[in-house]
Amino acid sequence: MAEWNAKRLADAAIGTKWTLRDPIETYLLASNDNRPYESDLKGFGRTFPHSFGDPADGLYYTQVLLSPLGDQLTGSFGKAAVLGEELGKDNAVDYLSLSFSGVDATNHFFGPSSLENEVMMRSLDRTLADLFAFLDEEVGRDKVLYVLSADHGMPEMPEHMAHQGFDAARNGHTALADELNAEIADAFGVTAAIKAFFRPYVYLDHQAILEAGADQRAIERLIVDSLSDRPGIALAMPSVPFPEQRGDYLEGPIRRNFHPARSGDIYVVQSPYSFLLDPGAIAVMHGSPWRYDTHVPILFSGPGIEPAKVSRRVATTDVATTLSAIFGTSVPSGASGLVLEEVLR
Repeated sequence: MAEWNAKRLADAAIGTKWTLRDPIETYLLASNDNRPYESDLKGFGRTFPHSFGDPADGLYYTQVLLSPLGDQLTGSFGKAAVLGEELGKDNAVDYLSLSFSGVDATNHFFGPSSLENEVMMRSLDRTLADLFAFLDEEVGRDKVLYVLSADHGMPEMPEHMAHQGFDAARNGHTALADELNAEIADAFGVTAAIKAFFRPYVYLDHQAILEAGADQRAIERLIVDSLSDRPGIALAMPSVPFPEQRGDYLEGPIRRNFHPARSGDIYVVQSPYSFLLDPGAIAVMHGSPWRYDTHVPILFSGPGIEPAKVSRRVATTDVATTLSAIFGTSVPSGASGLVLEEVLR
């Protein structure tokens, strides 16, 4: 790995441009190359060709990540790991995990329906094909099990969805916190009862509320009612839900997200296609419980696995337990998934 790092392959794009590999008329999203709500990452631009800066600018390596070079570097690193660690050369099971994160980064700045994203998807296809061909040659197709999945989906930009006729809004969590604190101060005399609003959680200042002699449950009710009346907000649920919130479709996902040591007091859910995100360079943000954010593929391919499509609901947590069943190893102590029986048939 030291030898690979020493090559400084990430510096290959300094002073160059990210251009289209194929003729513009071959792209489905060719007309989506200059939308005003996309981000211009300090000179990278919203349209092709995109100009790479210099490492001294501070954003060059971010620009690399959200271009095809980022995923190409990941593939190159994976090859170096296979060769350097001699993976697949004995009877022991070797595990190699690679995160191709370029599409994610591109979506954060340009959105799923951008020309940049289509270019990235085509490029990732070629990068994966190159890696698979390398593994076929170096290890052998009959000795490799592939698992392909993702940790989240990606929403469209609210402005794009509004153009399609959907109700969509952007809410900045800092502005919301300031407005809510003003409402709480007027109603209960508590100054800065909300000490932080880090999406999706509102964090209350329990000490300030206690010292003011205020009722925290009443403050939670004010926050829930105030947020629920705002465009772009679907639900605000305290860690102890109010009676009318019990059994809500979102209660289960919210509970599974809760961690007693880290989570806040009130979970805030944006409406479908709306964002809860402060203005900034990031134009798109995932993290909602809606299906476009949570639906991801899980693909298994390897020796003995018959081609099939499974449409039932499964979870990414099922991958670890399924791999344990395939290789006959102990299930990881923190694993919560189930074995995907279809893979074993």
